[in-house]
Amino acid sequence: MDLSSLSRAVVSAALATTLCSAPALAESPAPVAATAPAARSLPAAQKKPAPTQDGQAQAARPEIEVVFVLDTTGSMGGLLAGAKQKIFSIASRIAQGRPTPHLKVGLVAYRDVGDDYVTRRFDLTDDLDTVFANLRRFEAGGGGDTPEHVGRGLGEAVSKLSWSKDRAVMKAIFLVGDAPPAERNDDWNFKHWARRAREQHIVVNTVRCGGDDETAKAWQFVAKLTDGTFDTIDQRGGMVAVATPYDAELAKVNAALASRTLYAGRAEAQAENRARADAVASLAPEAAAERISYMKKTRGSTAGAGAAAPSSAPKAVGGAVDLLESPSALAGVRDDELPTELQGLSKEARVEKVKQLSDEKKALEAKAAKLAGEREAWLSKNGTEKEDAFDANVMKGVKAQALKHGVTY
Repeated sequence: MDLSSLSRAVVSAALATTLCSAPALAESPAPVAATAPAARSLPAAQKKPAPTQDGQAQAARPEIEVVFVLDTTGSMGGLLAGAKQKIFSIASRIAQGRPTPHLKVGLVAYRDVGDDYVTRRFDLTDDLDTVFANLRRFEAGGGGDTPEHVGRGLGEAVSKLSWSKDRAVMKAIFLVGDAPPAERNDDWNFKHWARRAREQHIVVNTVRCGGDDETAKAWQFVAKLTDGTFDTIDQRGGMVAVATPYDAELAKVNAALASRTLYAGRAEAQAENRARADAVASLAPEAAAERISYMKKTRGSTAGAGAAAPSSAPKAVGGAVDLLESPSALAGVRDDELPTELQGLSKEARVEKVKQLSDEKKALEAKAAKLAGEREAWLSKNGTEKEDAFDANVMKGVKAQALKHGVTY
């Protein structure tokens, strides 16, 4: 038994988000051996506090890992569109747990042999802007017949993503589709990978879209085997927008914060980050508001009293650095890797420009934090939930399993 796995400290969300970058799109022809179950350890909420760099202890945060395994054939267009709008809402609601959990999300899309692809996957990450960018790449297409290669989608989720080996970490899959598993005489048998999920202590929650009986049988099998939940929803996902009086203003603040970035680095890295920022800036009002709420809950969960409002700007990926997040990095940036806004300026003028934009950003962050708090208070009094919707079913599964890991809602 590897004793080091029992003493591993939970990494804070603020550090983890700076280390994440968008995982590469992958298609894999063969499985890898499943990892043996890790030794039993204390629930995350009972672990000893992790020391910070200044020697002070901070409360350990429970960890939650969630992977969405999604049928992306043509009939699933409505659900995919809704999921893209609701991903920040789902994450924000998961972050409402007490203690505030450290959330990682992964994605696996599946179709069938003969379609444009059989599977596409993105590894677990705690950068929700990266998750959103990856989810946007999923489009409904192909299909037109049943069954689909569900076994490969589930199998890759179980065997090819970087799940924690710590038993204290909550690990859950949400399998969502409208067609039963295909038998393709390959290494991706559906029931085999259902059993592997159980062996690795991964709970599989299943959401059937529509009313196919064979799909229900398969979904109920894996849910029962892994102690997950089974639910049926409308083919389109049943998700509805929840408007609040604060959404429009939060959407404006979200767009302004996405533009308050100064990405330095290689030209291609700058372009990638600007595209991510543009996508965040263009979010619909509800999604933008939920994104801000999520960022304030998670990035600010370890901040002490009186600390500045945590950053809600998209984190830099691909080797770039946001000079508003790390102004001290400016001195080491080569002239040909400066953002456009700083090119042609003297060194003194560059420093002044960074300071000006940083001050503007701090004011926006404070405004965002205030609005997010007011929105949460409004929702607690006036919000309603559509119980047969995809997002409600996700939270139903999360709440049931999180309680076993010391997280309450």
